[in-house]
Amino acid sequence: MSPANLLLAQDFKIVAIDESGGRTMNASTFASADPEAVKKFMPSGSAPASVSTFLLFSGEDTVLFDTGLGSETWSKKLTEAGVKPENVKLVLLTHFHGDHVGGLLREGVRRFPKAKVLASTQEYESGAPANVKAAYGQDFATFNFDEEVFANASVKVKALDAAGHTPGHAVFLIEGKQENKEKILIIGDLLHAAALQFPVPEACASFDRDKEKAIAARKRILDFAVQEKIPVGGMHLPPPSIGTVKKEGNGYSFELTK
Repeated sequence: MSPANLLLAQDFKIVAIDESGGRTMNASTFASADPEAVKKFMPSGSAPASVSTFLLFSGEDTVLFDTGLGSETWSKKLTEAGVKPENVKLVLLTHFHGDHVGGLLREGVRRFPKAKVLASTQEYESGAPANVKAAYGQDFATFNFDEEVFANASVKVKALDAAGHTPGHAVFLIEGKQENKEKILIIGDLLHAAALQFPVPEACASFDRDKEKAIAARKRILDFAVQEKIPVGGMHLPPPSIGTVKKEGNGYSFELTK
């Protein structure tokens, strides 16, 4: 598939926007992980990664999952994907780290004038960005885990608990409503270095605030993806940022969509 059409389903289209320009994750980010595992799976001292956001197109609706760093590269790629800021109906946030909320504002002003912005209640209470709260006002709200956060005639989106990386880290299950019910999981920062963390899910990045919970969430969500045969899209997976997960030994294998 081309980068502009990463996942075409009967009821929706998913587009990944990578603004990183060849980003890698450094082995030093995994200082708490088994050094032998880091050496084995990151022999060069780094692993391919990205800074990605995802767009859901369904009917007349455009939903954005995270907003990346908000760079000019990202803005340009949104335009190339056919997105006008005023046409974004909803922004669903996995969490509040800067490389996930950077595009919500432009020069201090809300970038998406007609969009509602949602984050989990736990994430919001852990420290919602004051500037985003001020800019979006009542359009910045919360959801509970296991809640349907978006639906139209063709597709629905459910928020799942993946707390650990941050107190309210969320992943999103997108599911078509037609007979085949095609699905994809947007997994946020469940993983930072695919080369290491799929085979060794116990390996945590320094960014994971509660490492035990992060490991548990990683295994639970990946097991779900394997069992249900659901492709995953991750904000730091190597481009094109979507692929399939399989169980392999005590960990997992991952194959990028081509």
